[in-house]
Amino acid sequence: MLRKIYLKAAMTLALAIFAAASAWAAPKYKVIYTFKGGKDGALPIGGVVFDKRGNLYGTTAEGGRGCPPTGCGTVFKLTRDHSGKWTKNALHFFSGSDGSSPQVSLVFDENGNLYGTTMGGGIKGSCAGPGCGVVFKLATDSGGGWKETVLHRFAGGDDGSFSFGSVLLDGKGNVFGSAEHGGGSFDDGTVYELSPTGGRWTEQILHSFTGTDGAAPYNLVFDATGKIYSVAGYFGEYGAGVAFELSPTSGGTWNDTTIYNFQGVPDGALPTSGLTFHGPNLFGTTDAGGDGFGTVFELKPDGKGGWAENVIHRFEGRKKGSDPGGPLVFDKAGNLYGDSGGTASCTKRVGACGDLFELTPASGGTWKLRILYTFAGGKDGAFPGGLSSDDKGNFYGIAAGGGNLQCPGWVGSGCGVVFEITP
Repeated sequence: MLRKIYLKAAMTLALAIFAAASAWAAPKYKVIYTFKGGKDGALPIGGVVFDKRGNLYGTTAEGGRGCPPTGCGTVFKLTRDHSGKWTKNALHFFSGSDGSSPQVSLVFDENGNLYGTTMGGGIKGSCAGPGCGVVFKLATDSGGGWKETVLHRFAGGDDGSFSFGSVLLDGKGNVFGSAEHGGGSFDDGTVYELSPTGGRWTEQILHSFTGTDGAAPYNLVFDATGKIYSVAGYFGEYGAGVAFELSPTSGGTWNDTTIYNFQGVPDGALPTSGLTFHGPNLFGTTDAGGDGFGTVFELKPDGKGGWAENVIHRFEGRKKGSDPGGPLVFDKAGNLYGDSGGTASCTKRVGACGDLFELTPASGGTWKLRILYTFAGGKDGAFPGGLSSDDKGNFYGIAAGGGNLQCPGWVGSGCGVVFEITP
């Protein structure tokens, strides 16, 4: 009888431990805002960013006012009340001359001002009509509203065009960014710096790409010494993209160094989401290559002034993810998080509408993949991107499609959502 009691107690404890482990292992996904289209905005791209009070800020590539029929895009804020409900406020509607179609994560300076870029708008008639894009700043005014200032309008050519990446701020108030095209006759993109001078902003081109050193640069990141690192999604030695470093010189110029040329197989191709520092190492993703569905890679200093590349995961498609995006995010334990984009059709096939994934360091230098959430393309959203984490270990991001499937101008595809996930 006593043995039966022990066995029952042991089984009860085992079941409790299993249930606790299962609960811990099951991520919780929740949509915190669904875009309606029209003035409310549609097609959020680039992710969300926190302010010091825990509010979320982001952009929609369409909606708002102007630029018929789908709108020029918006900047929005999400505020959470004591009950956990999120309320959205529109901070700015783009009109075309001040930019259109923002598709990047915003950046705060120390004073609480927001900075970002747009893919289009600006100088009317440039870049085949819709404009080459702008760099903008949003600052609060005395009435509690937000006022936009256009820091730079791209003109194409040597100046650059279509600034697709987020900007980067240094401690002196200068703004750094990348343009996907422009940069002279090669049209392979630029890295630029904007400096405030006497109330105006002056642009300096730090580097113009020529194809042999890559093309179409993306999100930039500083190291502790002021060097800039990123990826260019195309061309390079093998035609599959590059990772690069820009170093400032004493004369005010910058030296470009290709630190890695992607080969496609087995290391990946089309790196289009920037790089993330974790300790001294750089991490990033490729849209393709590897086993055909993209990779997550690591770049390590080799101790000789160069960098060594290591693929930490190759995606396999279907239920195991494909076309990973970023930038990647680490938690305090060193686990890595990102999204995989799915396919353009977003059918009912598993993974076609995108996934959220976790990579955990395992024995022997390997990493273990866990799919946290698979999007269905309905009210839960589709095509995720741009994760940010809070101090409790929760992650927030956007899904560019899904949500309201009767989205004006995007019927069937959806207007997009903002979501929360707890791993």
